[in-house]
Amino acid sequence: MDNLIVFPHCPKTGGTTLKERYKYHNKEFFVVDDTPHVKDYTKVIFGHSAEIGFWEKDFPDKNIIYMTCMRDPVERIMSMYNFFKTQLFYFRPGNPDVDFYLWYINKDVLRPMLTPKQYEYYMYQYVDCQKWARSVEPLHDMYRNSILKWDVTLNKTTVDADKLANCKAVNTEIQSHNMEMTWKHVMKHFDHVFFQDTNIVKTFDELLNKYELEMTPWEEMTITNETKYDLKKNNLAYVTFEELEEDLQTIVLEDLKQDIEFYNRCKDKWKH
Repeated sequence: MDNLIVFPHCPKTGGTTLKERYKYHNKEFFVVDDTPHVKDYTKVIFGHSAEIGFWEKDFPDKNIIYMTCMRDPVERIMSMYNFFKTQLFYFRPGNPDVDFYLWYINKDVLRPMLTPKQYEYYMYQYVDCQKWARSVEPLHDMYRNSILKWDVTLNKTTVDADKLANCKAVNTEIQSHNMEMTWKHVMKHFDHVFFQDTNIVKTFDELLNKYELEMTPWEEMTITNETKYDLKKNNLAYVTFEELEEDLQTIVLEDLKQDIEFYNRCKDKWKH
């Protein structure tokens, strides 16, 4: 039975390096984001939109191996912020910088890049996720400003502290539920998970050999640093977590609490 690798590429985890290393010299390396038409000779299905649990019905005669790459959630969110600044070069070339706090509180509704947490990404890519994923209605309440109260006589707006606390509590419950369901139902499909702070090129090359999937790499491509390069080119520095003010660090750590737990579980299971 022939092997077929399916590699869901979670954004900002280092996977672009692998894509650039293999896609140009190997028609068998299929980037599903570019076109959904997978060929019989495909050896690797790679991309942000590579679904989990979908390909078995199309390739019943192949041994499907799921693998992916993950990244420390705090480093990943900072990478997303810095990458977003590079995208502003095209929309606001005269003023491409943006305040971190302004970006962070709006990141889930901004374009051109969605910012799901890692466990959310894998949840969304799972073919049956709609059967058990829970709504995030409390967040929508906050976006709609339904936690604000307007006193007509005083012409003053205040925050409904009780409703805000309830929204936060319910949102935490939903995030924890979705993370647990991702861990239970989705991650069991993965044969290999490797990590951005290791030599992912070496790991991927070794797995290609292990599964006897011969392909020609672009040998010079060992790491991509487009974000730092683009920022430097426009006289902007790459902002790190340590450079944020303490209150912003607290907001990030609280928001990423479930994703950090998810990442640590994956490290315990797969990082050797």
